[in-house]
Parts: sequence; structure tokens; C-alpha cells
Amino acid sequence: MTTAPALDLTADPLTLTRALCDIPSVSGDEAAIADAIEAALRGLPHLEVLRDGDAVVARTHTGRASRVVVAGHIDTVPLAGNLPTRLEGTGDDAVLWGRGTVDMKGGVAVALALAASLTAPTRDVTWVFYDHEEVEASLNGLGRIARTHPEWLACDFAVLGEPTAAGLEGGCNGTLRAEVRVPGVAAHSARSWMGSTRSTARARCSGGSRSTSRPRSRWTASCTARGSTRSASVAGSRGTSCRTSAWSR
Repeated sequence: MTTAPALDLTADPLTLTRALCDIPSVSGDEAAIADAIEAALRGLPHLEVLRDGDAVVARTHTGRASRVVVAGHIDTVPLAGNLPTRLEGTGDDAVLWGRGTVDMKGGVAVALALAASLTAPTRDVTWVFYDHEEVEASLNGLGRIARTHPEWLACDFAVLGEPTAAGLEGGCNGTLRAEVRVPGVAAHSARSWMGSTRSTARARCSGGSRSTSRPRSRWTASCTARGSTRSASVAGSRGTSCRTSAWSR
């Protein structure tokens, strides 16, 4: 166990957010914040608390007919001289600055406060606070739990507390990486229109994604899925190869 400061889950959300943010937790260095979260949750009699690496899971067992998972990551991207946090302005104009304030320790603070206060929820709840979100997928703590303890994530509905300006979004729809090969036709630069070049292939590769709006489920019928495509590299000789990465969020 580390010597992380104690967290007061009954504090106001701003104070709790600052306390979480002021515990540095760059991906791969989440032990201190995971220890603090675990210690705070283990003192609550209505929760079963589980630990896997630097991921902490807490869940109710009230016997409700359905279960909701509320998850959020506790790691951040590298620091840039932006800790400890600072508060600028007052009242409704106050802004909290610092690494993790948006992505996503504000959401973690809300989830922890709710985990502490909802002693008899209308549905059983599993609270998941996981590590290694901001690095390669193979290290992701939520994926690790899904592989090693899938029963911890069993539920009827799930919410991930990423920042969305208080809106409900359908979430990230995943990534697509493809290698597209387009036959080329050699031509002299003075008669370039007679050939098919790698620039032509780039245009073909990068023009295939557009925004869509469609119902995702009865829970998120008003959500919009947005897509974009980025051409990462183009190379070719007799034939042309275009690698492209497409994603939607």
C-alpha cells in the first residue's frame, strides 16, 4: 500500500475532484490513487470492494432485478506542470485547472460520491475505477477485468463517465485500420493526367467517411454518431498502397 492521502467521499464534488487530481496518476503510476479509492470504499458497509492490479471495483448486493455498471478511468496523460490544481474565479465563473480535471477525475469524483451515498439504489450498481486508459489497449484495466473477471462486469446497462458536457452520447464505436491497395498507372509528370498516382489513391482513401445520425438503442435514440477518416501514410511504385485509420466517436 502507498501513503496516498485519505479521500473524504462526503466532501463537495469540487473538493473531492481536487483531491483526486492532486494525486498524480499518469498511466502506469496509478497505485497511489487506486489505494486511496480502495481505502475510502472499504469503509462503506453497503459495498463489496474488489481489486485487480490498480483497478478498484465496488458493488451493491441488494437483490434488485437489474444491475448498472458505472465506470471511469483513474489515470491521466503525462503531466505538463499543471499540478497541483488551481481554482480561478468565483461563484458560477470559477474554473478548476489541472491535469485530470476534465478527463476524467471530475467524473470519478461524482461516481465516488454516489457510491458512498446511494446505500439503497433502485437497481444494483457496480462502480468500476480502472487503470491504463490513456495508453495502448493491451494494458487497459477495463479490458483486463473483462478477461480475468468477466462476472464483475455483468450488468443490464452501463455508463462510462467520460466528459460529454453533461450530454448523453452513444460512446466510442471503435477504430478501424485498413490497408487499401489501389493499382497505379505510371505517367510522366508532364502528362500526369494519363496516369494514376499515389495522390489519387490518397484522395480515394480519405473520402469515404461521413457523419451519420441514427438511433443506437431505445436508451440512446437521440444520440449522434460522428465519424472521421485520416490518411496516415501513402507509398507506392507500380502499385499504390494507402494506409488509413478511421474512427467514430
